[in-house]
Amino acid sequence: MAITTDVAIEKILKTYYKDKVANLLFRNSPVVKDIKKERVEGKEQAFASIYSRGGAVSADATVAEAKAKTNVRNAEWKVTPGQLFSMFSYNAKEVQASLSKKGAYMKVAANKAFAAAEAFRKTLAAAFYGRGYGEIGIVPAAAAGTHATQFSLDLSDSAIMKIDVGSTIAFKSTVAGAEIGTANVDAIDENTVTVTPAASITLAGGEIVAIAGCVDSSGNPMLPMGLDGWLPVVETRNKSGSTWPTYIATPFFNVTRSVNPSALAGQFILGVSGDKKVDTIQKLIKKVRRKGSQANLIILNDNDWLEVSNEIQTTNTYFTQTSSKARREANVGFDKLSASFSTNFIDNIVDDPYMPEGKFYVLDKDQVELWAYTNSDIVNDGVAANEPGKADPLEENGATNTEDKPFKLLIDDFLTVVPGGLSSDGDSVRATIQLFGSFVVLDTSVMGVGIFYDATKAAETVPYSSVLGVL
Repeated sequence: MAITTDVAIEKILKTYYKDKVANLLFRNSPVVKDIKKERVEGKEQAFASIYSRGGAVSADATVAEAKAKTNVRNAEWKVTPGQLFSMFSYNAKEVQASLSKKGAYMKVAANKAFAAAEAFRKTLAAAFYGRGYGEIGIVPAAAAGTHATQFSLDLSDSAIMKIDVGSTIAFKSTVAGAEIGTANVDAIDENTVTVTPAASITLAGGEIVAIAGCVDSSGNPMLPMGLDGWLPVVETRNKSGSTWPTYIATPFFNVTRSVNPSALAGQFILGVSGDKKVDTIQKLIKKVRRKGSQANLIILNDNDWLEVSNEIQTTNTYFTQTSSKARREANVGFDKLSASFSTNFIDNIVDDPYMPEGKFYVLDKDQVELWAYTNSDIVNDGVAANEPGKADPLEENGATNTEDKPFKLLIDDFLTVVPGGLSSDGDSVRATIQLFGSFVVLDTSVMGVGIFYDATKAAETVPYSSVLGVL
């Protein structure tokens, strides 16, 4: 309703502006934020693992002696870096127009830098749960679109969080396969994504959805390697399958893992009919504890976590509240659950919405790191581990407030600012947030991955376990 109908009075009334820019984006990954970061150098990063103690042992000394020279089996991992870039540009006119709060809610360069940093963090979270190909989800059902004509498809919650309006997505028959088409994301309404394909495309359902531009000309992954590479679930590790035997026999960072997959590719559990999610999680905890795991980080998608929390409340299992009533009431239903298995107390069941549904990890937190050539502090967004909340645009742009920086390569060792050329609005600048590195699992044997028996992603008809991690 108008303040007044008197036009003369209306002309002297001002618009009141609140000095705040609201962040309407998704929260960032609580797990990736807490992963230990280490600076590295060189063409590759190598480390060794003992995966077998050999067979030089027997009650008969002659039997032991026969294998004494080859009793131990070692593997040397040689990690090579992936990469990730997030870019933005601005010009002199935009800088001058937003020098102070008299002219803008916030400086244009800082506004663009914040968006670029958020895109970087969310894509790094996608990489953490992937194999470097940019894979984020699965096409749930048949769909088709013609060149420059919009069509819609539904994606899971975890896939939606990894893209935004303006993103370009690719469709692939398999994770490591060639692109069969790309599309620009025009709108996102809950789980429904409206896209415009670059060329006519027909999807049968079950295709992989990936972030475009994550594969080189030879088909190799370019993003940092993630957990799905270190702890694979290709073809649900079917020993008699058509793809798993070939996949696990292919060298991974210089190691042929087929000689001992549970040690070199992590522990695995596939849920069975009749098991609740809690049952499946407990079985995997048992397997990693046999290998000596601290098992101090269980990662679930927030939808799966809701079911698990309900099961824990209604079932007498090893997952029992071991703390005071006050703490129990504070934990349940909010950010984490207290749980125990034998003498092992787990206080970090983390709900990460970037984690694919139907799948879960039981990790030894000390054994997974992000190795990067560049400064990875940009991963941190100021929100405490797994606490509610998200970054404030006005408080998160200090390190990337590039208009205060001269033209310089590698500002703060993660940001490149270079002249972007001359436009009709004056000189412009191009800024790039960059990371060269990889997620690394130092001890694969103490890490575990599982798939729930009823794993079917939201809005999908394809059983999750039948397509997850396919080649």
